[in-house]
Amino acid sequence: MTQLIVTPIDMSAPGSFRQRSRLMRAIAMMRDNKDGAAVAAAYIAVEDLVLERLETDDGTPVEDVLDRLSADDFDELLQTMAGENAVPTESAGS
Repeated sequence: MTQLIVTPIDMSAPGSFRQRSRLMRAIAMMRDNKDGAAVAAAYIAVEDLVLERLETDDGTPVEDVLDRLSADDFDELLQTMAGENAVPTESAGS
């Protein structure tokens, strides 16, 4: 079975400030659910951020795997990307 691999944001890496900022803005927009269009745009932004950091373990196109992904699975990928479930990154040292 194909596994999705998400690369966490390495908070000590160059450029991570902007990546984290984009993620935090999108999450804030999702929580401000007064404007349906803004919430929809935020979901798209979050999905795009996660997609930028996804690959498969066997070369299967990511889109094919996403078609079978549950919402709970996607949320787990998002948490991993944000570093909430992440293993130490290369710049974290050994």
